[in-house]
Amino acid sequence: MKSQGSRRLLTFRLDQEQRQRLRARLAREGRTMSEVVTHGLRHYVAHARHRAADDGGADCGAPQLPERVAARLRELRSSGRSELLSGTLAALTEAGWPLRSLAEALGVSRQAVQARVRRLARSGLRDPVRDPAVPCEPPPPFPQRRVASASGLRPHLTIKIDHTLRTSAHQAAADEGSSLTQVVEAILDRYLRHGMADGDQALRSRRRTRIIRHASAASSGRSPSKSP
Repeated sequence: MKSQGSRRLLTFRLDQEQRQRLRARLAREGRTMSEVVTHGLRHYVAHARHRAADDGGADCGAPQLPERVAARLRELRSSGRSELLSGTLAALTEAGWPLRSLAEALGVSRQAVQARVRRLARSGLRDPVRDPAVPCEPPPPFPQRRVASASGLRPHLTIKIDHTLRTSAHQAAADEGSSLTQVVEAILDRYLRHGMADGDQALRSRRRTRIIRHASAASSGRSPSKSP
């Protein structure tokens, strides 16, 4: 039995027109909103991990540091002032800048920035030194959500979601400079346009194949062979 804390509620808003279209498609395909969102978030987190393993590359979704700040960070790194750089990166992270933005400014991997910040945290310094020439201000706000419809605010929709998945998706979204609501909206938009991802279709195809094999074996009295 799962503990009560293993699942959480995820609340987001949907336009009435979009919600009606989703209900119609979900009914046709015999799915639930929770199934579609959960499936989409799993793919989103998996792709985010692949990008991280690839050292990231440029991501247009992450806010970009001002060039003056980025140039100063590169100067600290090239001059070997490691402690000052680490303290400044930690301050920028605390201010809300995602790791990807800092990594792109320095021309290093996200993991390298994360390692610096973690080492500094483990050192136990209560007030690490940071470069006073770098203004550690919050990044620009995330892109705005959809504009409310003329009839007023979009109604809320709440689904149950695994706590670990929600945490992973929230972190991946933050690293890219997005909100979790934006990610969910993109998942539902994609579902309306294209249906479920190919991986889900392949899984359903394999399930149908197994069912057919079992039915064929039952009619012939043979034991069904296992799928590869």
